[in-house]
Amino acid sequence: MLAFFRRITRLFVRKSTQVAQEPLNRVSLIILILVDIFVLINVFAGLDNIANWPLSPEETFPCYGAYQTYQNERERQDPFQVDTQTIAQVIADAQGWQPLSDDRHRIGSVNPLCVEHKRLKQAVPTPENVKRQDAIAALSTEIDTLKQRIATLQAQYDSTLLEKIAEQAPEQSINQSTAERTKADIESAKRQIQEKQQQVKQIQQELLATPVVITYLDALGNQETYATLKRGYESAQFWYPNLQFLLQLLFLAPLIAIAYWWHSSAVNHHRGLQILLSWHLLLIFCIPLLIKVFSFLQFGNLVRWVIDLMVALVGGLLFVASYLLILVIPLVGFGLIKFLQRFVFNPQIQAKKRIQKSRCIRCNARLRTPDPYCPHCGFEQYQECPYCHHRTYKFSHYCRACGQFLQSSEGQAQTS
Repeated sequence: MLAFFRRITRLFVRKSTQVAQEPLNRVSLIILILVDIFVLINVFAGLDNIANWPLSPEETFPCYGAYQTYQNERERQDPFQVDTQTIAQVIADAQGWQPLSDDRHRIGSVNPLCVEHKRLKQAVPTPENVKRQDAIAALSTEIDTLKQRIATLQAQYDSTLLEKIAEQAPEQSINQSTAERTKADIESAKRQIQEKQQQVKQIQQELLATPVVITYLDALGNQETYATLKRGYESAQFWYPNLQFLLQLLFLAPLIAIAYWWHSSAVNHHRGLQILLSWHLLLIFCIPLLIKVFSFLQFGNLVRWVIDLMVALVGGLLFVASYLLILVIPLVGFGLIKFLQRFVFNPQIQAKKRIQKSRCIRCNARLRTPDPYCPHCGFEQYQECPYCHHRTYKFSHYCRACGQFLQSSEGQAQTS
Protein backbone atom coordinates (compact mmCIF):
# COMPACT_ATOMS: atom_id res chain seq x y z
CA MET A 1 0.00 0.00 0.00
CA LEU A 2 2.82 2.42 0.86
CA ALA A 3 4.55 1.61 -2.41
CA PHE A 4 1.30 2.36 -4.23
CA PHE A 5 0.97 5.78 -2.62
CA ARG A 6 4.64 6.58 -3.20
CA ARG A 7 4.25 5.70 -6.88
CA ILE A 8 1.12 7.81 -7.16
CA THR A 9 2.83 10.73 -5.39
CA ARG A 10 5.88 10.59 -7.64
CA LEU A 11 3.71 10.36 -10.72
CA PHE A 12 1.58 13.27 -9.52
CA VAL A 13 4.59 15.51 -8.82
CA ARG A 14 6.26 14.59 -12.12
CA LYS A 15 3.16 15.22 -14.22
CA SER A 16 2.49 18.50 -12.40
CA THR A 17 5.97 20.04 -12.58
CA GLN A 18 7.60 18.72 -15.77
CA VAL A 19 7.31 19.50 -19.48
CA ALA A 20 8.60 16.71 -21.74
CA GLN A 21 10.50 15.17 -18.79
CA GLU A 22 12.17 18.52 -18.06
CA PRO A 23 11.49 20.32 -14.76
CA LEU A 24 9.51 23.52 -15.11
CA ASN A 25 11.45 26.67 -14.17
CA ARG A 26 10.41 28.51 -11.02
CA VAL A 27 8.93 31.55 -12.74
CA SER A 28 6.78 29.38 -14.99
CA LEU A 29 5.78 27.25 -12.01
CA ILE A 30 4.65 30.36 -10.09
CA ILE A 31 2.66 31.53 -13.11
CA LEU A 32 1.08 28.10 -13.40
CA ILE A 33 0.11 28.11 -9.70
CA LEU A 34 -1.44 31.58 -10.06
CA VAL A 35 -3.43 30.35 -13.06
CA ASP A 36 -4.55 27.33 -11.03
CA ILE A 37 -5.73 29.59 -8.20
CA PHE A 38 -7.59 31.89 -10.61
CA VAL A 39 -9.32 28.97 -12.32
CA LEU A 40 -10.17 27.32 -8.99
CA ILE A 41 -11.72 30.54 -7.63
CA ASN A 42 -13.86 30.91 -10.75
CA VAL A 43 -14.91 27.26 -10.64
CA PHE A 44 -16.15 27.69 -7.07
CA ALA A 45 -17.86 30.95 -8.06
CA GLY A 46 -19.62 29.09 -10.87
CA LEU A 47 -20.65 26.35 -8.45
CA ASP A 48 -22.11 28.94 -6.09
CA ASN A 49 -23.98 30.64 -8.92
CA ILE A 50 -25.49 27.44 -10.25
CA ALA A 51 -26.36 26.37 -6.70
CA ASN A 52 -28.49 29.52 -6.43
CA TRP A 53 -30.22 28.79 -9.73
CA PRO A 54 -33.17 26.88 -8.20
CA LEU A 55 -35.48 28.77 -5.88
CA SER A 56 -34.86 27.94 -2.24
CA PRO A 57 -37.68 26.54 -0.06
CA GLU A 58 -38.04 29.99 1.54
CA GLU A 59 -38.44 31.59 -1.92
CA THR A 60 -40.85 28.92 -3.14
CA PHE A 61 -42.95 29.06 0.06
CA PRO A 62 -42.41 32.62 1.39
CA CYS A 63 -45.71 32.52 3.32
CA TYR A 64 -45.01 29.31 5.22
CA GLY A 65 -43.40 31.15 8.13
CA ALA A 66 -46.42 33.45 8.52
CA TYR A 67 -48.83 30.49 8.59
CA GLN A 68 -46.64 28.53 11.00
CA THR A 69 -46.17 31.45 13.42
CA TYR A 70 -49.83 32.41 13.40
CA GLN A 71 -51.20 28.95 14.05
CA ASN A 72 -48.60 28.10 16.70
CA GLU A 73 -49.18 31.38 18.55
CA ARG A 74 -52.96 30.93 18.57
CA GLU A 75 -52.48 27.60 20.35
CA ARG A 76 -50.42 29.20 23.15
CA GLN A 77 -51.85 32.71 23.54
CA ASP A 78 -55.14 34.60 23.54
CA PRO A 79 -56.48 34.49 19.93
CA PHE A 80 -57.60 38.12 20.13
CA GLN A 81 -54.09 39.28 21.09
CA VAL A 82 -52.52 37.14 18.37
CA ASP A 83 -54.87 38.58 15.73
CA THR A 84 -54.19 42.18 16.76
CA GLN A 85 -50.43 41.63 16.86
CA THR A 86 -50.51 39.93 13.46
CA ILE A 87 -52.44 42.77 11.80
CA ALA A 88 -50.28 45.39 13.51
CA GLN A 89 -47.17 43.70 12.10
CA VAL A 90 -48.70 43.49 8.61
CA ILE A 91 -49.47 47.22 8.61
CA ALA A 92 -46.04 48.08 10.06
CA ASP A 93 -44.28 46.04 7.37
CA ALA A 94 -46.34 47.45 4.50
CA GLN A 95 -43.68 50.01 3.53
CA GLY A 96 -40.90 47.43 3.31
CA TRP A 97 -42.58 44.68 1.32
CA GLN A 98 -40.48 42.96 -1.30
CA PRO A 99 -41.91 41.50 -4.52
CA LEU A 100 -42.16 37.74 -4.77
CA SER A 101 -39.39 35.93 -6.62
CA ASP A 102 -40.44 35.87 -10.27
CA ASP A 103 -37.09 35.48 -12.04
CA ARG A 104 -37.89 33.47 -15.14
CA HIS A 105 -34.24 32.48 -15.52
CA ARG A 106 -34.31 30.43 -12.33
CA ILE A 107 -35.71 26.98 -11.66
CA GLY A 108 -39.00 26.81 -9.80
CA SER A 109 -41.84 29.21 -9.05
CA VAL A 110 -43.62 30.67 -6.04
CA ASN A 111 -46.36 28.43 -4.69
CA PRO A 112 -49.85 29.65 -5.74
CA LEU A 113 -51.03 29.60 -2.11
CA CYS A 114 -48.30 32.10 -1.24
CA VAL A 115 -49.22 34.26 -4.22
CA GLU A 116 -52.78 34.38 -2.88
CA HIS A 117 -51.48 35.07 0.63
CA LYS A 118 -49.48 38.00 -0.71
CA ARG A 119 -52.57 39.42 -2.41
CA LEU A 120 -54.66 39.14 0.75
CA LYS A 121 -51.86 40.63 2.84
CA GLN A 122 -51.47 43.63 0.55
CA ALA A 123 -55.19 44.36 0.89
CA VAL A 124 -54.99 44.78 4.69
CA PRO A 125 -53.25 48.20 5.05
CA THR A 126 -56.07 50.35 3.70
CA PRO A 127 -55.95 54.08 4.62
CA GLU A 128 -58.66 53.55 7.24
CA ASN A 129 -56.82 50.60 8.79
CA VAL A 130 -53.57 52.53 8.83
CA LYS A 131 -55.30 55.39 10.67
CA ARG A 132 -56.76 52.94 13.18
CA GLN A 133 -53.34 51.41 13.78
CA ASP A 134 -51.77 54.85 14.19
CA ALA A 135 -54.45 55.73 16.76
CA ILE A 136 -53.72 52.49 18.63
CA ALA A 137 -50.01 53.30 18.62
CA ALA A 138 -50.65 56.83 19.90
CA LEU A 139 -52.90 55.56 22.71
CA SER A 140 -50.35 52.89 23.62
CA THR A 141 -47.69 55.60 23.93
CA GLU A 142 -49.97 57.64 26.21
CA ILE A 143 -50.63 54.55 28.34
CA ASP A 144 -46.90 53.93 28.71
CA THR A 145 -46.39 57.57 29.74
CA LEU A 146 -49.14 57.29 32.36
CA LYS A 147 -47.61 54.08 33.72
CA GLN A 148 -44.28 55.82 34.13
CA ARG A 149 -46.05 58.71 35.92
CA ILE A 150 -47.78 56.24 38.26
CA ALA A 151 -44.40 54.68 39.11
CA THR A 152 -43.02 58.12 39.99
CA LEU A 153 -46.07 59.07 42.03
CA GLN A 154 -46.00 55.72 43.84
CA ALA A 155 -42.42 56.39 44.92
CA GLN A 156 -43.43 59.83 46.20
CA TYR A 157 -46.45 58.36 47.98
CA ASP A 158 -44.33 55.75 49.76
CA SER A 159 -41.91 58.49 50.83
CA THR A 160 -44.67 60.73 52.23
CA LEU A 161 -46.15 57.79 54.13
CA LEU A 162 -42.80 57.13 55.79
CA GLU A 163 -42.52 60.80 56.72
CA LYS A 164 -46.05 60.73 58.14
CA ILE A 165 -45.29 57.64 60.20
CA ALA A 166 -42.15 59.32 61.50
CA GLU A 167 -44.27 62.39 62.43
CA GLN A 168 -42.02 64.66 60.37
CA ALA A 169 -43.18 68.28 60.00
CA PRO A 170 -44.71 69.05 56.55
CA GLU A 171 -42.30 71.95 55.96
CA GLN A 172 -39.35 69.49 56.30
CA SER A 173 -40.72 67.06 53.67
CA ILE A 174 -38.71 66.44 50.49
CA ASN A 175 -41.94 65.95 48.52
CA GLN A 176 -43.91 68.84 47.13
CA SER A 177 -47.26 67.06 47.54
CA THR A 178 -49.06 65.43 50.42
CA ALA A 179 -49.78 61.71 50.60
CA GLU A 180 -53.49 62.32 50.01
CA ARG A 181 -52.86 64.45 46.95
CA THR A 182 -50.34 61.94 45.53
CA LYS A 183 -52.76 59.09 46.06
CA ALA A 184 -55.49 61.02 44.23
CA ASP A 185 -53.13 61.65 41.30
CA ILE A 186 -52.32 57.91 41.15
CA GLU A 187 -56.01 56.99 41.07
CA SER A 188 -56.66 59.58 38.35
CA ALA A 189 -53.81 58.17 36.21
CA LYS A 190 -55.14 54.64 36.64
CA ARG A 191 -58.61 55.74 35.49
CA GLN A 192 -57.08 57.38 32.44
CA ILE A 193 -55.19 54.19 31.64
CA GLN A 194 -58.38 52.14 31.86
CA GLU A 195 -60.19 54.58 29.58
CA LYS A 196 -57.43 54.54 27.01
CA GLN A 197 -57.15 50.74 27.16
CA GLN A 198 -60.88 50.52 26.45
CA GLN A 199 -60.39 52.87 23.50
CA VAL A 200 -57.53 50.70 22.22
CA LYS A 201 -59.63 47.56 22.50
CA GLN A 202 -62.54 49.21 20.72
CA ILE A 203 -60.34 50.34 17.83
CA GLN A 204 -58.74 46.89 17.66
CA GLN A 205 -62.19 45.30 17.44
CA GLU A 206 -63.12 47.71 14.65
CA LEU A 207 -59.87 46.84 12.86
CA LEU A 208 -60.43 43.11 13.15
CA ALA A 209 -64.02 43.50 11.93
CA THR A 210 -63.03 44.95 8.54
CA PRO A 211 -63.66 42.54 5.61
CA VAL A 212 -60.05 42.54 4.33
CA VAL A 213 -58.71 41.68 7.81
CA ILE A 214 -61.29 38.93 8.33
CA THR A 215 -60.41 37.40 4.96
CA TYR A 216 -56.68 37.54 5.67
CA LEU A 217 -56.95 36.02 9.16
CA ASP A 218 -59.30 33.31 7.93
CA ALA A 219 -56.69 32.36 5.32
CA LEU A 220 -53.93 32.24 7.96
CA GLY A 221 -56.07 30.08 10.21
CA ASN A 222 -57.00 27.57 7.52
CA GLN A 223 -55.68 24.23 8.76
CA GLU A 224 -55.89 22.53 5.36
CA THR A 225 -53.91 25.28 3.64
CA TYR A 226 -51.29 25.18 6.38
CA ALA A 227 -50.97 21.39 6.09
CA THR A 228 -50.51 21.68 2.32
CA LEU A 229 -47.85 24.36 2.71
CA LYS A 230 -46.07 22.34 5.38
CA ARG A 231 -45.86 19.25 3.20
CA GLY A 232 -44.63 21.27 0.24
CA TYR A 233 -42.07 23.18 2.30
CA GLU A 234 -40.66 20.06 3.94
CA SER A 235 -40.45 18.33 0.56
CA ALA A 236 -38.65 21.34 -0.92
CA GLN A 237 -36.24 21.38 2.02
CA PHE A 238 -35.42 17.73 1.36
CA TRP A 239 -34.87 17.99 -2.39
CA TYR A 240 -33.29 21.45 -2.60
CA PRO A 241 -29.72 20.43 -1.58
CA ASN A 242 -29.96 17.32 -3.76
CA LEU A 243 -30.95 19.46 -6.76
CA GLN A 244 -28.08 21.84 -6.00
CA PHE A 245 -25.65 18.91 -5.91
CA LEU A 246 -26.96 17.56 -9.23
CA LEU A 247 -26.63 20.96 -10.92
CA GLN A 248 -23.10 21.34 -9.60
CA LEU A 249 -22.21 17.91 -11.00
CA LEU A 250 -23.66 18.94 -14.36
CA PHE A 251 -21.56 22.11 -14.19
CA LEU A 252 -18.34 20.20 -13.49
CA ALA A 253 -18.94 17.24 -15.83
CA PRO A 254 -18.23 19.04 -19.17
CA LEU A 255 -15.20 20.80 -17.67
CA ILE A 256 -13.71 17.50 -16.49
CA ALA A 257 -14.58 15.79 -19.79
CA ILE A 258 -12.97 18.56 -21.88
CA ALA A 259 -9.86 18.64 -19.67
CA TYR A 260 -9.52 14.85 -19.85
CA TRP A 261 -9.99 14.83 -23.62
CA TRP A 262 -7.43 17.60 -24.03
CA HIS A 263 -4.96 15.80 -21.77
CA SER A 264 -5.37 12.48 -23.62
CA SER A 265 -5.01 14.20 -26.99
CA ALA A 266 -1.91 16.07 -25.83
CA VAL A 267 -0.36 12.84 -24.52
CA ASN A 268 -1.07 11.04 -27.80
CA HIS A 269 0.54 13.86 -29.83
CA HIS A 270 3.40 14.40 -27.35
CA ARG A 271 2.62 18.08 -26.78
CA GLY A 272 4.55 18.67 -23.58
CA LEU A 273 3.21 22.08 -22.54
CA GLN A 274 -0.37 21.12 -23.38
CA ILE A 275 0.04 17.94 -21.34
CA LEU A 276 1.07 20.00 -18.32
CA LEU A 277 -1.68 22.62 -18.69
CA SER A 278 -4.44 20.10 -19.35
CA TRP A 279 -3.26 17.99 -16.42
CA HIS A 280 -3.46 20.99 -14.09
CA LEU A 281 -6.94 21.86 -15.37
CA LEU A 282 -8.06 18.28 -14.83
CA LEU A 283 -6.85 18.41 -11.24
CA ILE A 284 -8.42 21.83 -10.65
CA PHE A 285 -11.80 20.60 -11.90
CA CYS A 286 -11.60 17.39 -9.84
CA ILE A 287 -10.86 19.18 -6.55
CA PRO A 288 -14.33 20.81 -6.29
CA LEU A 289 -15.89 17.54 -7.42
CA LEU A 290 -14.28 15.64 -4.55
CA ILE A 291 -15.26 18.36 -2.06
CA LYS A 292 -18.89 18.36 -3.24
CA VAL A 293 -19.12 14.57 -3.23
CA PHE A 294 -17.78 14.25 0.31
CA SER A 295 -19.94 17.17 1.47
CA PHE A 296 -22.98 15.50 -0.04
CA LEU A 297 -22.15 12.20 1.64
CA GLN A 298 -21.70 13.95 4.98
CA PHE A 299 -24.57 16.46 4.91
CA GLY A 300 -26.81 15.55 1.96
CA ASN A 301 -30.48 15.07 2.85
CA LEU A 302 -30.84 12.06 0.58
CA VAL A 303 -27.88 10.30 2.16
CA ARG A 304 -29.03 11.37 5.60
CA TRP A 305 -32.49 9.97 4.89
CA VAL A 306 -31.01 6.61 3.91
CA ILE A 307 -28.86 6.56 7.04
CA ASP A 308 -31.80 7.52 9.27
CA LEU A 309 -33.84 4.76 7.70
CA MET A 310 -31.13 2.19 8.37
CA VAL A 311 -30.70 3.47 11.93
CA ALA A 312 -34.45 3.14 12.48
CA LEU A 313 -34.34 -0.42 11.19
CA VAL A 314 -31.71 -1.39 13.76
CA GLY A 315 -33.65 0.06 16.68
CA GLY A 316 -32.58 3.70 16.73
CA LEU A 317 -28.93 3.07 17.60
CA LEU A 318 -27.39 6.42 16.68
CA PHE A 319 -23.82 5.17 16.59
CA VAL A 320 -24.78 3.08 13.55
CA ALA A 321 -24.84 6.31 11.52
CA SER A 322 -21.15 6.83 12.28
CA TYR A 323 -20.41 3.26 11.23
CA LEU A 324 -22.24 3.81 7.96
CA LEU A 325 -20.37 7.03 7.19
CA ILE A 326 -17.07 5.36 8.05
CA LEU A 327 -17.99 2.57 5.64
CA VAL A 328 -19.47 4.63 2.79
CA ILE A 329 -16.86 7.37 2.50
CA PRO A 330 -13.88 4.99 2.14
CA LEU A 331 -15.85 3.04 -0.45
CA VAL A 332 -16.40 6.21 -2.45
CA GLY A 333 -12.73 7.08 -2.10
CA PHE A 334 -11.82 3.58 -3.27
CA GLY A 335 -14.11 4.00 -6.26
CA LEU A 336 -12.47 7.30 -7.20
CA ILE A 337 -9.02 5.74 -6.90
CA LYS A 338 -10.12 2.87 -9.15
CA PHE A 339 -11.47 5.38 -11.65
CA LEU A 340 -8.20 7.32 -11.70
CA GLN A 341 -6.21 4.12 -11.99
CA ARG A 342 -8.37 2.86 -14.82
CA PHE A 343 -8.66 6.00 -16.95
CA VAL A 344 -5.92 8.43 -15.85
CA PHE A 345 -3.01 6.49 -14.33
CA ASN A 346 -3.54 3.10 -15.98
CA PRO A 347 -0.03 1.82 -16.85
CA GLN A 348 -1.36 -0.77 -19.33
CA ILE A 349 -3.17 1.81 -21.42
CA GLN A 350 -0.16 4.14 -21.37
CA ALA A 351 2.27 1.27 -22.03
CA LYS A 352 0.40 0.11 -25.14
CA LYS A 353 0.72 3.54 -26.78
CA ARG A 354 4.29 4.14 -25.64
CA ILE A 355 5.61 0.73 -26.74
CA GLN A 356 4.28 1.37 -30.24
CA LYS A 357 6.23 4.65 -30.37
CA SER A 358 9.46 3.36 -28.77
CA ARG A 359 9.02 5.47 -25.66
CA CYS A 360 9.63 4.82 -21.97
CA ILE A 361 6.71 2.99 -20.42
CA ARG A 362 6.89 5.18 -17.30
CA CYS A 363 8.02 8.70 -18.32
CA ASN A 364 7.23 8.66 -22.08
CA ALA A 365 10.75 9.67 -23.07
CA ARG A 366 11.98 8.53 -26.50
CA LEU A 367 14.17 5.36 -26.41
CA ARG A 368 16.28 3.33 -28.73
CA THR A 369 14.57 -0.01 -29.31
CA PRO A 370 17.06 -2.28 -27.46
CA ASP A 371 17.44 -0.04 -24.41
CA PRO A 372 16.48 -2.15 -21.37
CA TYR A 373 16.43 0.85 -19.04
CA CYS A 374 15.23 4.40 -19.56
CA PRO A 375 18.16 6.86 -19.42
CA HIS A 376 15.81 9.57 -18.13
CA CYS A 377 14.05 7.84 -15.21
CA GLY A 378 15.88 4.50 -14.91
CA PHE A 379 12.75 2.39 -15.34
CA GLU A 380 13.28 -1.21 -16.59
CA GLN A 381 11.26 -1.71 -19.76
CA TYR A 382 11.20 -5.53 -19.91
CA GLN A 383 10.18 -8.53 -17.87
CA GLU A 384 10.81 -12.25 -18.29
CA CYS A 385 8.06 -14.29 -19.91
CA PRO A 386 7.08 -17.17 -17.56
CA TYR A 387 6.47 -19.45 -20.58
CA CYS A 388 9.41 -18.97 -22.97
CA HIS A 389 11.69 -17.00 -20.64
CA HIS A 390 12.41 -14.40 -23.28
CA ARG A 391 12.27 -10.68 -22.59
CA THR A 392 8.94 -9.00 -23.21
CA TYR A 393 7.54 -5.58 -22.41
CA LYS A 394 6.17 -4.83 -18.99
CA PHE A 395 2.43 -4.15 -18.67
CA SER A 396 1.73 -5.91 -21.99
CA HIS A 397 -1.03 -8.52 -22.24
CA TYR A 398 0.87 -10.98 -24.48
CA CYS A 399 4.49 -12.05 -24.81
CA ARG A 400 6.18 -10.60 -27.91
CA ALA A 401 8.27 -13.77 -28.32
CA CYS A 402 5.77 -16.64 -27.83
CA GLY A 403 2.40 -14.85 -27.88
CA GLN A 404 1.21 -16.35 -24.61
CA PHE A 405 -1.26 -14.38 -22.48
CA LEU A 406 0.54 -12.87 -19.51
CA GLN A 407 -1.82 -13.22 -16.57
CA SER A 408 0.57 -11.38 -14.27
CA SER A 409 0.49 -8.15 -16.28
CA GLU A 410 -2.57 -6.82 -14.51
CA GLY A 411 -1.05 -7.57 -11.12
CA GLN A 412 2.16 -5.83 -12.11
CA ALA A 413 0.17 -2.84 -13.24
CA GLN A 414 -1.31 -2.56 -9.79
CA THR A 415 1.80 -3.24 -7.69
CA SER A 416 4.70 -1.74 -9.67
